[in-house]
Amino acid sequence: MQIVQYPRTGTIDGKDRKSSIKNRLRSFRLGPLAAKVLVVALFTLCWLCVALVRSSSTTPTPDNSSLISLSTLLQQDAVSGRDFQSAFGPGTQFMAWLATSMTKTGMSADAYRMMAFWFALASAALIGAMLLLSSRVSWQDSAIVYTFCFLLNLFFNVFDFQIGLLLLSVVCAYRIRAADSMIEKIIWSTGTGLVCFVAQLVTFELGLYTLCAVVFALIAGALLTRNLWNLLAIEIVAATLAISNIAVVVLFKLTSSNYGLLFDYQNYSIEILRAYHNTMGIAWQLPFKQTIVLIIALGYVIGRCVVVARKGDPLDGSFFAGLTFAAVIWVKTAFITSDIPQIVAAFTPMVVILTLLATRDLQSKHLRVSWIAVVVMLLLVWPSFNVQAPANMVQLIRGEVPMRSALRNIYAQRPAEANLIPTNNDIRQDIPLLTVPRDTHVAARARRALFAPVLETSAASTRSLERYYIEAMEKRRRQGFDIIYESENQLPRIDGIQSITRTPGIFEYLYKHFDLVGNYDHGTGPYELQQRREPREIPYDPLPFSIPQQVTDSGTVKLSTASACGVVKLQMRLRFAKSPFFFRPTGVQLTMRGGGQTIWTGTVRPLETTDSFTTYISPMPEATFHKVFGPDPVPLQKWDELEYRYLPADVLGARPTRISVEAIQCLDPQKFVEAMPAS
Repeated sequence: MQIVQYPRTGTIDGKDRKSSIKNRLRSFRLGPLAAKVLVVALFTLCWLCVALVRSSSTTPTPDNSSLISLSTLLQQDAVSGRDFQSAFGPGTQFMAWLATSMTKTGMSADAYRMMAFWFALASAALIGAMLLLSSRVSWQDSAIVYTFCFLLNLFFNVFDFQIGLLLLSVVCAYRIRAADSMIEKIIWSTGTGLVCFVAQLVTFELGLYTLCAVVFALIAGALLTRNLWNLLAIEIVAATLAISNIAVVVLFKLTSSNYGLLFDYQNYSIEILRAYHNTMGIAWQLPFKQTIVLIIALGYVIGRCVVVARKGDPLDGSFFAGLTFAAVIWVKTAFITSDIPQIVAAFTPMVVILTLLATRDLQSKHLRVSWIAVVVMLLLVWPSFNVQAPANMVQLIRGEVPMRSALRNIYAQRPAEANLIPTNNDIRQDIPLLTVPRDTHVAARARRALFAPVLETSAASTRSLERYYIEAMEKRRRQGFDIIYESENQLPRIDGIQSITRTPGIFEYLYKHFDLVGNYDHGTGPYELQQRREPREIPYDPLPFSIPQQVTDSGTVKLSTASACGVVKLQMRLRFAKSPFFFRPTGVQLTMRGGGQTIWTGTVRPLETTDSFTTYISPMPEATFHKVFGPDPVPLQKWDELEYRYLPADVLGARPTRISVEAIQCLDPQKFVEAMPAS
């Protein structure tokens, strides 16, 4: 019998198998689009890991705590812009409500972490869509954009998805110019108009920015490509946006009996922007050297995009021209509230464009050095430059932050203890709560309906918004509502401005119609106000004064007789060196003295920049101001002098050059008595 020897498995066949695998790997190549999709998918997964770790332990801040109230109000079928006014539109409200519906309890007060996670998810989705829709962005460009997002912590804050929506609108405008057929151009034009409308539903301000960016991008595209059809696309975008606005206000009118004039939604949104401009400004906080570096980086981006527009492909030029214009106008968002987080958000689009220029500039010997120099300087001064995002991913991979625990913290967030349960809460469940001067989520904790004519009460500082707020309270007062008043020393303050100074008409209405109930002095927590049987008569006692020392922008008011008045009504008029319409108006610093001692120092900002205005100030300690609503007299040290002087302004501000104090009155002088001297 003949024995046939077969080759061993590990010799000839193994080598053939390895060779076959290598050949297959060599033959397997991803196309440019597939590679970009893979990069976007991979980095989006990493993005969600970072968002999961951060959201599982985050807490609401005063700037984004409105999300909780927005969700609460939508659960009550109250829609932003229709039933109440807010800086955030119905789009943001719907996103907050959707996140709330995915939690275990379904209560908005326990859903902030879920909201933070889903808003981060929205940022990731918008950035991914922006990169995928742009044929001018390669997979290498996408990888560089994501790398800088992780190193500089871009788009990870709650409201940073607005920047992604702005950039997406510009990319949609680019797709209009890049479309080959007329049908495609019309479809993309209509879609771009809808993107602008969605941005408006997020915040009205964002809608204005996206519309301006899209219009400029289309004009630039028409000039660079010499295709005037792009100008017709502007008409389609504008018509789509206009029809959408008409449709939403008609829907508001048909679905709510409380909705007033047809375009109240747009009018009050503009008023909120004006109120923020006049009274919510913060001086520039970024140090001078770091600011110069950001300006240099922005100048580099503008210069490079101009060169690309002049010497490069017309579609390349129009793409970068639209992005650059969007980045430049978005910087203006830091002109009013100029704190560090807002400055970082304002310059984020500039960083995105700088990263998109990387593959182009690194191929040139001359541009390579300049691009690297700008990037190095930017990394050295960027406030949020760190490796926290990669560290978050490592924490999740190693199990230092267990995924199951993080998901549980988001899905079933541990309820916070209520710092106040209103009096007779069980028998007043049908009576809604209004929280002033800032929402503290007591209504959600007490399982009571929330009443909020203007959600951000501090934003109701124009005459029309105050009138809207007071009319809503008067209409609701016939049915009944309670008030939770939060001590101001527990709330963030902007330049020392008191809430009664920012919204004097609202305070006057509350003082006339509401009384303090329950424990009058239980520390620094919130206090409860309930309606009076009869409105309180409010006498005003004029305080005669003279001005012995005065120059145009400062002076000293001297009372004829010392007063223990605790709520002072001031009528003032300010004139500015620069137009307060374009520049952030600063205010007046007030110092109240009595017996040679400083009793109180605060700030007044102009509620009206073109006319005289009336407001309130109070020398009472913040922790005891609630006693004004109580039945007992309030002891206070007498004062007889009020010094005023202008607040200095930075380059973006407009300081008053002429200050006039026209009248001083004491609200309800019988309410205040002279405090006994300390023994």
